[in-house]
Amino acid sequence: MAAVEFPDGEWERTTARIGELTGLKANRFTGHWLGRLARGILRDLPEIAAREKFDGLVMDQICIGAESVSEALGLPIAVACCALTLHAEPRVPPFIFSWRCRTALPFRVRNMLGLLLSFRTGWPVALEVTRFRRRHRLPRMSIYHMNEMPPSLVQVSQQPQFFDFPRWHLPDHFHYTGPWTEPADGSDASFPWERLDGRPLIYASLGTLQNRLPHLFRTIAEACSKLDAQLVLSLGRDGASVVENLPGNPIVIGYAPQVMLLRHALVITHGGLNTTLESLSEGLPLVVVPITNDQPGIAARVAHLGVGEFIPVQKLTTAAMRQAVQRVLTTPSYRERSARFAEELRRLNGPARAADLIENAFTSRQRIVHARQENNRSPDRSRNTRHGVVPLQQS
Repeated sequence: MAAVEFPDGEWERTTARIGELTGLKANRFTGHWLGRLARGILRDLPEIAAREKFDGLVMDQICIGAESVSEALGLPIAVACCALTLHAEPRVPPFIFSWRCRTALPFRVRNMLGLLLSFRTGWPVALEVTRFRRRHRLPRMSIYHMNEMPPSLVQVSQQPQFFDFPRWHLPDHFHYTGPWTEPADGSDASFPWERLDGRPLIYASLGTLQNRLPHLFRTIAEACSKLDAQLVLSLGRDGASVVENLPGNPIVIGYAPQVMLLRHALVITHGGLNTTLESLSEGLPLVVVPITNDQPGIAARVAHLGVGEFIPVQKLTTAAMRQAVQRVLTTPSYRERSARFAEELRRLNGPARAADLIENAFTSRQRIVHARQENNRSPDRSRNTRHGVVPLQQS
């Protein structure tokens, strides 16, 4: 699918370019990238769905266009939110900003202006989807189209509810489930475990996309070189090169056995949701350097929960990084709060919960309403008290 937009080698070139950008420039580039993806989805998915005789579709939250194809074909669809929940509302800061969540009127105005800016970065996607919906005589997209994703039967997110700001306007078929990760088996023999020298461990990773910024790796190495700690620096890709002779002689590796290392380390991260939740699952505090996309929103939630600190990438210096690491290492409350949330995460079974909700939606062909919403509905409309199944409303 989308082979026209992404011929051989184009995906690698696109991701390499994203890895070199930060802030709004990266947001705009991502918007154009997703616009090309949406064009391919809208063109190719109808024929693929007809040929393969799909019974339903599960779409990633950012693959806008799949919901319009499903609506045109009458296919049931479920939405999976793999990254930060992107649902927009005036009381919650847009995900591209690391703003604190405040609900007074001036901050709601600020949030609305931020939402308008974030919507502008998504215009390439909206343009492709609008054209498709017009051709197929589907209802017009509203400004909050991404919230509802009509005609989706259920929305599942790997983001735990505690790792979000208070919400007022989530769709009634949205469900927090918990991380969609598998436990590590500890079998990665390629990592040089013998080089760990017993000092406190600091694990730093900028993920698998925003990882072509060598000055950030050098700044992290310089900041940690004066600390009584050992740094493991994961470059996020095989064959990556980094400036030689990094201060402090850190262990530098393309890919690291992240989950295994997280059992022993303080974490420096770009703020990807997977790394953040994996760190919290181990009860570890974080220092976040958000680079772009949803990472500022994740950094703001880390600070909101009191499980770490963040430094905007534009303000990152060696001194700022060293001070943040020292504070997180020496302030007991960060680790105590992280341990508390680790206990909560251990009680969740995100993959099983998400799979159960999606299976329920596809077998019943009904909208799966959150239990809190179901409590406000009349009993005769519910067919399943566990998930709150009610008939899908026609658009």
